[in-house]
Amino acid sequence: MAKARTTSKHSRAARRDISPSADVDKSLLSAPRAETTVIQRDSILSERANAGISKKQPKPKNMSRAQRQRQQKGMEKAEMVLDQLENKVAKSVKRGKNVQARRADWEDMNRKSSKFEALQLIADGDNDDDDNDDDNDDNAMVDDSAPKSRESKPARVMQNPVADDHTGNDEDEEIT
Repeated sequence: MAKARTTSKHSRAARRDISPSADVDKSLLSAPRAETTVIQRDSILSERANAGISKKQPKPKNMSRAQRQRQQKGMEKAEMVLDQLENKVAKSVKRGKNVQARRADWEDMNRKSSKFEALQLIADGDNDDDDNDDDNDDNAMVDDSAPKSRESKPARVMQNPVADDHTGNDEDEEIT
């Protein structure tokens, strides 16, 4: 017979075995956890960036008067552009607020007018006979708080009675 081997700690059987942490003393589980300590480190990225061999940098030369003036003009122009941008943004925000305020006014007005129309429909429905009770039941549970979309209704057009009474031509009376 073959000799029985001990299971390797990396074998499938060993991995499926109960972990030794299951036999831990229960008093350790109730003990308070240690506080986590935060290790403060200075940034090591800058150290790594400057760690290699680098060329000796020449000292910056003094700018001529014309170069200084050119740079000064460029800085002033950049400040002016930034001021213009800030003004444009402020005006845009103000316009947006005005649009929102007008929109709120219109929504409120539309809501009021739709309530008025609903009251008129109800009043008109009360004046008619009780034949139209089914029609008003649909609007009984309408939520008036939401803005309603306007639906276009076809206009009533009077029909021309002369055009309706068209008489056909007799075959005998046709003009050739």
